Amino acid sequence: MIPSIEILDTGELGPFTFHWWAANDEAFDRGWEVLASVDGKEAYVRHGVGRRHAYGRERVHSVTWVDLRPMVEGVEADDYVVSSALLSGIRLTKRFLRPEDPVPAEYRGFEVVVQSDELRAPRTRRILALKLREDDVEGWTRHALLRAVAWEHLPTPPLRKRVQTSTRTSAPVDVLGDSPEQKAGIVEALLAFAANLKAEASGPTVEFTAIPEANALLRNDPFAFLVAVICDQGIPAERAWRAPWELQRRLGHLDPARIAAEPGAVREAIQTEPKLHRFVNTIPGWLVAAARRVLSRWDGDAGRVWAGSPDAGELQGRFEAFLGIGQKKAAMAVAILSRDLGVTVKRMDQNDVAYDIHLRRVFLRSHLAERDDRDQMIGVARALHPEQPSALDLPTWVIGRRYCDAGAPHCVPCPLTMVCAKDVEGAALAMSS
Repeated sequence: MIPSIEILDTGELGPFTFHWWAANDEAFDRGWEVLASVDGKEAYVRHGVGRRHAYGRERVHSVTWVDLRPMVEGVEADDYVVSSALLSGIRLTKRFLRPEDPVPAEYRGFEVVVQSDELRAPRTRRILALKLREDDVEGWTRHALLRAVAWEHLPTPPLRKRVQTSTRTSAPVDVLGDSPEQKAGIVEALLAFAANLKAEASGPTVEFTAIPEANALLRNDPFAFLVAVICDQGIPAERAWRAPWELQRRLGHLDPARIAAEPGAVREAIQTEPKLHRFVNTIPGWLVAAARRVLSRWDGDAGRVWAGSPDAGELQGRFEAFLGIGQKKAAMAVAILSRDLGVTVKRMDQNDVAYDIHLRRVFLRSHLAERDDRDQMIGVARALHPEQPSALDLPTWVIGRRYCDAGAPHCVPCPLTMVCAKDVEGAALAMSS
């Protein structure tokens, strides 16, 4: 049965690079992003065009990815100067089709050629190939998706409902034309994405890492949670939240009294290869200071930091009193305790967004914020979602990691694509000033 393929949205890309698993980075001069549906399943396609050595000389070369997985390649045909066409072999199994094979029904309508007739060079192959213009984005998208379907490489979730507000389109908006209604549309999209994340959660408990024992420790040991909050700086979140479990394995315990009394052992545990953290000279002191504060202020029980149903503002202040915890970590900790760990926290209208790199980039590129300033971004979140500003934090953080890359953002599949200004250059200038 021929798959039903529909192009939902497209966007152009500037230069970008791709790292092959066992080779060097490959540079692409330009590219396109496509959001498509295949039999009701959403797929993200990227098509990049560059140059590399192939078949005896440097040739134009393309790669088309499906959900970030390289799916098909194209190589310059001999008549490229006239046709701007690239060749890409057809294979619905692991074997390329031969000239004597029938052309599959799903490929009818494409220009199908014998590759060795169109590319006369050493090691060329006598196989059936598509001949597509390098900028035939729809053709490359269909070609890549047909192979993904045949190889069962498509994702399984159904097509998402996309958020659309006012008369906004996926094109970049006028930098000077942002309105309160447009910002409200971004907030609506963020909250809708947060609801999707909650619905897609795999189980009843939050998974901080890929290690069940590490997750259980974070849920059951309050001091382990405090250690993770302190470590969540300058390294991937998964590594930071795994750190308490790794520290416990190396020390043989996670007892605040012993950690406070044995700073040398803590330092050695963190600095031993593989190092537990990037900041091997700073983190040990912060953890020892945290243990000593838990002993002196909270009777040795870190759980008392958030006991008694405190107001969010008060709880954030308690976290900020620990050495190594600033606004970002404190706001994040309050949100996680309330949202994911079932801790009763009152007045969540006082819980602000965490001013981190992902929030900064998304807020600036979307024009939620005008400048890279902590107080302004916190104020924006308070004004746009006063009942709980931190509700914007998780969806923004996930979008920053998953789509809004610091280099070439993946705008087409991003949940904000219909409402975002996509001001990549302006955001870069703001964050570098």
